[in-house]
Amino acid sequence: MFLRRCGFAALWIVLALYVLRHPTTAADSLTAVFSAMAALADALSAFVTAL
Repeated sequence: MFLRRCGFAALWIVLALYVLRHPTTAADSLTAVFSAMAALADALSAFVTAL
C-alpha cells in the first residue's frame, strides 16, 4: 500500500513538472488523448447501435 501511494504521488509530481516545463506540448497531448477517447466513444456507440 505504501508503494502504491508513493507511485501515485510520483505520477502527479512528474505530470505537474511536465505541464509546467512544456505547456504547449502538454496541451497538444491532452487534445490528442481526448480526441482518441471521443473517437473510441463514437465507435462504441456505433457498435452498440448495430447490435
